[in-house]
Amino acid sequence: MVYLDQAATSFPKIKEVQDAVIDCMNHCTNANRSTSTTSLNASRLIYQTRKLIKEYFHVPQDGCVVLNSGNTESLNTCIKGILKKGDHVITTYAEHNSVLRPLYQLEKANIITLSITSPTVEGIKKHLQKKTKMIIVTHSSNVTGEIYPIAEIGKLAHENGILMMSDIAQSAGHLLIDMEKMNLDILCFSGHKGLLGNSGVGGFCLAQSIEIEPLISGGTGMDSFNHFQSDYYPEHVEAGTRNMTGIASLKAGIFYLMKYHDEKSKYTNELVELLYDGLKNIPQVVLYGDFKERTPILAFNIQGMDSFQAADLLNNKYDIAIRCGTHCAPLMHQHLNTVESGLVRVSLSFMNTKEEIQFFIKAIKEISEGNYDN
Repeated sequence: MVYLDQAATSFPKIKEVQDAVIDCMNHCTNANRSTSTTSLNASRLIYQTRKLIKEYFHVPQDGCVVLNSGNTESLNTCIKGILKKGDHVITTYAEHNSVLRPLYQLEKANIITLSITSPTVEGIKKHLQKKTKMIIVTHSSNVTGEIYPIAEIGKLAHENGILMMSDIAQSAGHLLIDMEKMNLDILCFSGHKGLLGNSGVGGFCLAQSIEIEPLISGGTGMDSFNHFQSDYYPEHVEAGTRNMTGIASLKAGIFYLMKYHDEKSKYTNELVELLYDGLKNIPQVVLYGDFKERTPILAFNIQGMDSFQAADLLNNKYDIAIRCGTHCAPLMHQHLNTVESGLVRVSLSFMNTKEEIQFFIKAIKEISEGNYDN
């Protein structure tokens, strides 16, 4: 199989991640629950992973790293745990449903008012209000791979005393993230995409102390007589048993990226350019998005064919895995006028080869010309 759906989840998992998971399974149990060797091993692993993430994303000294099940939990925790009655929020049409749906919930409950605009400084600026509490902008579109100016938007937010939050699910692992330089108060990340870890792990980083009402309550292994979650962060928003094998995979993935980022990023960009050059020369292919700067995602359609049909042909005739449909980003598809057809999304990583990209281009050429074997 040729796997070109890396924006959904990284595959195959690198050996370093696989080895870390097996090692964790053999040596770690519950963190913060016992003085046993295996429990202490788990506690050390969590501490080391937090420290590594803090370094990788340049989290300020007074900030903290929260580990959980992934980006969706992170976004829900921060949106529902920070926003209060009467707050106003600005977000964009480029957002994933893991941002939009929590906001719609709060809006329906008359807790917040919501403005949705373009992912630009100018678009955000038009919607600023006295009650604006938070601006939420994805760093990179999960549909087109376009990169948005979160540092400039964050600067605007801070000039107006507003919290700046970014969903970096698609940029983490591909672009260098500096929380301080990008003016981010909160960043939410997924562990199983560009960070190379397993599914079911991710988290969020806080640049400074921010009051968050916990989304989930339960055991933390500390302050057990407290009727409520401990006031200490990150445990305040980390109820329950940690996903130790997921955390081990995340640590291994980030360590690998810190060691090889420049080399792997250069190669991945070469693959994207090869793909773009091949697709743009096929007359029936319509490409979407800005190609000046992007994460390794390309979105397109074949004229006269919806994305589901193209995906089926790629899978059944060529054994190529891609993503079709609306990618949990409905407003982006409204913006691109692709609600009915959806889009074919191809997403790459350094684990792909130039031969695979050439094979994919050949397949799209054959499909677009109707020359595939029926």
